[in-house]
Amino acid sequence: MNAARVIFAQRPRQVKTAAAILCLIFLLPACGQKETAPERKTDDLTRGQRITAHIERLTGDEMAGRRVGSRGEAKAALYLARCLQKAGLLPAGEAGTFFQAFPVCRYEPVMVDRRLTLKQASAGPVGISENVLAVLPGATDQVIVVSAHYDHLGTVEGNVYPGANDNASGTAVVLELAAALKGEKPKYTMLFAFWGGEEAGLLGSAYFSENPTVEREKIRALVNLDSIGNLGADRKLLGWKAGESETAAEILKKLAQQGWEVEWEKTNGHRSDEASLARKGVPGFTLLSPNWLQDNHTTRDTADRVRTEYLVELLEAIKAALLT
Repeated sequence: MNAARVIFAQRPRQVKTAAAILCLIFLLPACGQKETAPERKTDDLTRGQRITAHIERLTGDEMAGRRVGSRGEAKAALYLARCLQKAGLLPAGEAGTFFQAFPVCRYEPVMVDRRLTLKQASAGPVGISENVLAVLPGATDQVIVVSAHYDHLGTVEGNVYPGANDNASGTAVVLELAAALKGEKPKYTMLFAFWGGEEAGLLGSAYFSENPTVEREKIRALVNLDSIGNLGADRKLLGWKAGESETAAEILKKLAQQGWEVEWEKTNGHRSDEASLARKGVPGFTLLSPNWLQDNHTTRDTADRVRTEYLVELLEAIKAALLT
């Protein structure tokens, strides 16, 4: 546990928010910068190259698989916040920061049906995780949430589970989408949300749904991206829907007009962060690759397997759907 997380876990709320401000000022690494290397300039890169750079950064050994409550997950949160700050978005977390901290128990990896997952290993909270939240004001105060979870499984027996598809891919697209909308004035206010602790049971989105940093009643739709790293040229998506709204339907209609086809599936026990907000009446959906389970929760889920060109196509389609 890093020093900032010790402060968050042990002090009252007013000190937690002060610690978040200190994190923002003193601890954020530069966007695209590795701790042991000079800052990597990303301004002249193409959109696809920037997405690749984000995925490589998030899946690097220094983030150690981004397990909930870990130092690696904290480094990922700080990286995301710094990138959002650089893109000129406004913080939408606690006390004027990009962070919304929430308590977590200890979670350990276990095999369930030959699939690595996380299981609660302590009776009460022992640390914290963070949602990373930023806002782009729109022409109205009605809100669309665009989100992805940024955590993964961590390191097991010395092996890093990098989680490139699940879900550095969705995180990178949402991060680059936020940057791509800089200077735009969309119809709706956009809340960009990066959820912590999804792999341990949708912890971050569940906490936000109970403690929203925007008025819940003003959220018109949630667009959540999860495990989209192996999309294909056919522009086919898998979708998990939770609730209906006119705004969500309009976004999906515009995606269809651009050639994207969504096959809606009953989750068969799988779910993502759309489920958390739906419990509080927020309609939304998660988009995934139809082959999202390929190499899922294995050490083979690496950055070099991500098909960045199709992520760029999806990003452009979502951007157009949000702006028109």
